[in-house]
Amino acid sequence: MAFFEGPLRQAIHHLKYKRDIILADSLAALLGAAWPGYGLAADLVVPVPLSSQRLRERGYNQAALLADALAALLRLPYAPAGAARVRHTPSQVGLSAHERGANVAGAFRGQRAAVDGKAVILVDDVCTTSATLSACAGALLAAGAARVWGFTLGRAGSSDAAWRHINN
Repeated sequence: MAFFEGPLRQAIHHLKYKRDIILADSLAALLGAAWPGYGLAADLVVPVPLSSQRLRERGYNQAALLADALAALLRLPYAPAGAARVRHTPSQVGLSAHERGANVAGAFRGQRAAVDGKAVILVDDVCTTSATLSACAGALLAAGAARVWGFTLGRAGSSDAAWRHINN
């Protein structure tokens, strides 16, 4: 949606690392305002899941907070169990694009009952190399999703090529 810098970066970091969960609604409002401009149809909203270990450490999933609020704004069903992280992965921070892809390969599973035949908005906070979105989208497609749209608040540098790849 926007480059991951300045005030947006600060807000996402506060949501993600400083427990400022009150920011989720305002940040989701940005997503909700931007979504219609893409002209894409969707049936439900799914957050990129955290591992159970990371969820215990953080106490919440920032992508789930954003996805839940976005679903309400778009009047779409929210499917928090549409995707599951089947193994814990180390943080992606500081990893190269290749390392990020290897880190999340096979880390997700889609829930067929939730996504079969559906066009899914897959929500995360930031897209750096698209490794996480691609891995999770692949799991959703394998579970029968008709289409997966990766949708994030911020994107790092030149992730446009990766963004197009997810949607093809």
